[in-house]
Amino acid sequence: MSYSEKLLDAIENQDFSQNKILLKQALDNDEPEVLASLAENLTSYGFTNLSKEVYRSLIAKFPKEDLFKVYLAEILLNDGDDNDGLTLLYNISPDSSAYLDSLLVQADYYQTNGLLETARDKLLQALKLAPEEDAIKFGLAELDYLDGEYEQALSLYRDLVKRQKNFGETNLIQREFQTMAKLGQYEEASEVIKEHSADILDIDSKYQAGLIMLSVGDDNQAIKYLDDVIDQSPDYVNAYPLLAQAYLHKHDNEQVLRSAQAGLAYNELDETLYSMGAKAAANMNELDTAEDLLKKGLKIAPDNSDLLMQLSNLYIHENKDQENINLFKDKNDEEVEPQAHWNMAISYENLDKSDKARAEFLLAYPDFQKNPEFLKQMIRFFNVEPNSTDIVKQLLDRYLELVPEDGEMQDLYNNLM
Repeated sequence: MSYSEKLLDAIENQDFSQNKILLKQALDNDEPEVLASLAENLTSYGFTNLSKEVYRSLIAKFPKEDLFKVYLAEILLNDGDDNDGLTLLYNISPDSSAYLDSLLVQADYYQTNGLLETARDKLLQALKLAPEEDAIKFGLAELDYLDGEYEQALSLYRDLVKRQKNFGETNLIQREFQTMAKLGQYEEASEVIKEHSADILDIDSKYQAGLIMLSVGDDNQAIKYLDDVIDQSPDYVNAYPLLAQAYLHKHDNEQVLRSAQAGLAYNELDETLYSMGAKAAANMNELDTAEDLLKKGLKIAPDNSDLLMQLSNLYIHENKDQENINLFKDKNDEEVEPQAHWNMAISYENLDKSDKARAEFLLAYPDFQKNPEFLKQMIRFFNVEPNSTDIVKQLLDRYLELVPEDGEMQDLYNNLM
């Protein structure tokens, strides 16, 4: 057994006491091929300090073997020793057999650091040296995708898909239909998904497929993929709002509510799920459930106007007028939405607080002066208020322009003239 093997066995057995001794013995006694394999294994185990020593020893013995310099440079860059790593790479001659590997490591480094144009330049140099190399094409496709050059990325992904469905851990089918979606080609993307459904296996690909199928209105397929995502990983929180939306399109309130509640069990901060769940519960006349969801949502997001208005509308429906008014008691008029003024006008009217109802109707009026339902409520309110004939006439003029066939309001108008 070589000293390199003894060192690796000790590491696998979590016996680190002899690391330095065994490493020195390996460097002094083992063959270069064995040491190269040792360095590779040490790197994969995460013992980069040891692997760096091996590569430095190999470089000292074989100064013209540039591939060892590339491997060492890659470790140095990953460990944050940027200057030393780049110096090694830039000192590799274009005539070297390792020059292509050097360019690929440089491209990865610059991409990781956000220097996309420099990374692209390195990959284009590499492509000239190896025009059929898929690793280079994949790297360029990824760069183009990150840089928003989706047409170029799609062309490269399509070329790669002809030969393989995955590159490393990346699902190329997903990249293809996701890039189409970025270009607005949702229908084409959905066709790719249908054609390659058996190849969409990883969870992120299924999520993206669900999102795209939802975008093209194929709710059943969207539900299938999103259910798969949740079955595979119940805490994949982004899937739940999309699943609820798909069921909403199918008018399946029960499943909308169930999806919202399941999602909130994993992410209680999702304001969308509170809203969707409450609407579904209200549609099923499960008003207590709707109210509970909205109250919980507002505890999480007290400034969410959508949740606030949903709860206000629910209180109006349930004739909980004081509860409705209390929702807005700490808000200034400029912070209150027009619909809230309308709702408060109704509640104050129901509570026989005419002065406050009058004020709220007038605050809501500018935004609802073309809304027949609002105008009719306001007319009926002011019609029984003293000294309000002129206001009622003006409101009737506007209302009858919108609904001239309303006999009741026409009679009232005639009686006032």
